[in-house]
Amino acid sequence: MIPLTAAMVTAFALVIGRNTFVAGLSWVVLSPALYPFVRYPRPGSLLTFDRLYLTALALALLFTRRSKRPNERSVRAFTIAVAVFAGVFLCRAVTTHSHTRGALQAFTDAILLPCIVFAVCRRTAGSPGRLRGWAAGLMVCGTCVALLGLTERLYGYELATLSGGVVRTDTEVGQIVRVSGPYANPEVYALTLALTLAATLFWWMSAHTGGPRRKALAAAVGPLTAAVQITGMALSMFRVAWACALLIVLLGFGLRAGKKLRLVALAVAVALAALALFVPLQDSDVFRARMGDTANVAGRFATYQVGLEIWRSAPVTGVGINQFVEAQRLVNPKVVWGVRSVESPHSSFVATLAEQGVIGFVALLAVCGCGTRMLRRLGRAARGDATCQVLHAAVIAGALSYLAFSVELTMLPQGPSNAVLAVLLGMAAATVEMTRQRPVAGGATSMGPSRVVRAPRAERVS
Repeated sequence: MIPLTAAMVTAFALVIGRNTFVAGLSWVVLSPALYPFVRYPRPGSLLTFDRLYLTALALALLFTRRSKRPNERSVRAFTIAVAVFAGVFLCRAVTTHSHTRGALQAFTDAILLPCIVFAVCRRTAGSPGRLRGWAAGLMVCGTCVALLGLTERLYGYELATLSGGVVRTDTEVGQIVRVSGPYANPEVYALTLALTLAATLFWWMSAHTGGPRRKALAAAVGPLTAAVQITGMALSMFRVAWACALLIVLLGFGLRAGKKLRLVALAVAVALAALALFVPLQDSDVFRARMGDTANVAGRFATYQVGLEIWRSAPVTGVGINQFVEAQRLVNPKVVWGVRSVESPHSSFVATLAEQGVIGFVALLAVCGCGTRMLRRLGRAARGDATCQVLHAAVIAGALSYLAFSVELTMLPQGPSNAVLAVLLGMAAATVEMTRQRPVAGGATSMGPSRVVRAPRAERVS
């Protein structure tokens, strides 16, 4: 199987290398539908759709000549930080004895494949039209994921077991089954919808730069797809997903350079809308149970203390990838507000500190810091371009949503949501590199190809 698969992937890479932009969009659209089904063999799922397709995309990038890009420091620093963190993760995965295979699979799905997606998006999103194309692909992806979740709730089927997970039943809210869409767990489902919602708002709001047909299409499709994705997030039963839905709407519509009053006015409107929904939802037993569940929060705080104890046992390199639960058995359980710790790190940062030690944790913080620097550079470029402003707001909303999920849930080892985040960051990186070349009034920059401005003939020096 290995030589046959390698030959097929290489041949496919030669085909899609002619147009990696279309190939990348095809992956974004097809991945939600094929993620649970394209797996071989079934007990181990060594070959999956994402692994095969993105490996072919990586080969296609190697086969094609890269066009010369401006040397943007913030993008280069972010790329280096990601590469360093990936190297640290890989080294710790290889040195995780007796569980090396599972650790390498986690590295492949959660780190390597998103890096490929980021590289593909960064290289191919070289114009405003292609930025909208990537956003449209994420919009279709999020709508497909939301519809799968909605139909799971309506018709009672599930795809979690096909994706390598288990069906999760919430005993605290009346034995309700958590929908997970095409993914293995509901956390990835909710976070993916949050990220695609941010991209949908960018596609919708950036249509003002086009003609009447584009505006009419965006006015018809944008609100509908956003409503479907928000409904899917509401059914995920995660409080952080509910909060992120409000945050994304607030930033996506209200965050604009030099328009603070717009953000304040929209914040008031979103708060009033949330209050209007909160009052009638008080009659729902499920909603009251979720909002009043303080034991869940206490259990997380207790687990964070356990994570610190695990880190103290191996402060430099950690206990190994995916070894938090195993190491937790050697630590006395903690109790906060009468609630014991749970068997999960419940935080990407706590999990990284415990499993990779100070080295991995510092590398992760470097990625966060360099990513913040790149988004600040995008914000400065957005002052002179309306499309940049909308993209900046969408990427900020998506990044904050990912951060909110990662603080209280272990999202870093999850591949699908990391790949969607990589698309958003790739769009941001490509835009920063585009806007570096061409200055406009006020020292800002404008999206578009670079142009050399010549001095008048009388001012030229021979």
